[in-house]
Amino acid sequence: MIGPLSRFGGRRFLLTLGCGVVTSLLVWFGKISDGVYSAVIIATVAAYITGGTAQKFSSKEIDR
Repeated sequence: MIGPLSRFGGRRFLLTLGCGVVTSLLVWFGKISDGVYSAVIIATVAAYITGGTAQKFSSKEIDR
């Protein structure tokens, strides 16, 4: 059975997408600069990739 979050890409994806939307809105309304936006997006994508890698690594450890 697929959970409700899995249908939309999973918890990690939705959090990454939400962070992107919020930071985009903050730039749109002039609350943060483009440099801050860039740093937040880079950090968010790095955390998303790291989380995926860690999850794959931990699932391989369990399978052994």
